[in-house]
Amino acid sequence: MWIPYDIRASLKAESPPDAVRQSLADADQREFLVGFFLRNPVTQIWEADISVDGAPTELSAGPDLPDARVSFHGNEAGKLSEVIYRLQAASHEQALGQAHGDVQRRLLRWMAEIGRGMAIAGWRIADPRHGARWRCTPFRPSAMRADHIPLGPVAADLAPVVELFQRARNAPDAASRLMAAFAVLDLAATHPALSRADAAGFRVTQDMLIHSGALASPEPLQGMELGALIAHLRPHHDRLVGPRGVLAPVLDDLAGQRRLALMANLADLAAHRLILAELRARREAARAPQGAAGA
Repeated sequence: MWIPYDIRASLKAESPPDAVRQSLADADQREFLVGFFLRNPVTQIWEADISVDGAPTELSAGPDLPDARVSFHGNEAGKLSEVIYRLQAASHEQALGQAHGDVQRRLLRWMAEIGRGMAIAGWRIADPRHGARWRCTPFRPSAMRADHIPLGPVAADLAPVVELFQRARNAPDAASRLMAAFAVLDLAATHPALSRADAAGFRVTQDMLIHSGALASPEPLQGMELGALIAHLRPHHDRLVGPRGVLAPVLDDLAGQRRLALMANLADLAAHRLILAELRARREAARAPQGAAGA
């Protein structure tokens, strides 16, 4: 099973365990470094369409982070590829949250001014006092076997539903993933193309909760029926849509983005499970006449 991925829910320690433990146990304010890798969403190259030639190497982060400094670093092509914050915090998570809030709005300003797309590709954190480091970058899975290459195209009636799932699985952000996957769930009980997906028999499994990252959710999600799952996800979905049916201007902090990512991943996995059930039922139905003829 492919695991839906969102960088906001992942942070991996890269230092010896003792260094990480010392950092976690230290509650004093101290200096942290937080670097954000940037990505061009069109080319998928880890850079922004901003030249660092002639740009200041380091600035004050501004009134929201008065004691922080921010520096800008380019790649070999001279394009901005990483923004690094130097700031005071009591933990790596606090440092990340403060720096993320600033860099998110900084990228929005750059996008508004120059009209070029850009996104955060990942980040890294360092606690120089204890020599502890963490990194959060996209998961790169191993390639799948070629078993599925000979399969023909998806049926024409099912293709629009699978295209919604494609939008969810390819989404670069949790909000887009949730809205597209939620649409599939909402169709499951009524759309004729999903009539064999056994929506009535659907249940949220432990595997789905593990793979989505929602296992630690305070709500009892395991065993939830489809209707209950839709009801649970609807408030998360509806807050992204305004009263007139258009996207609402919602900008969550990092903690809010992480919570949304867990729900989006769960919706994505549920949508995938229903589509796979439909495909499996169609495959078995297509084989049935052959089996009957050979009996």
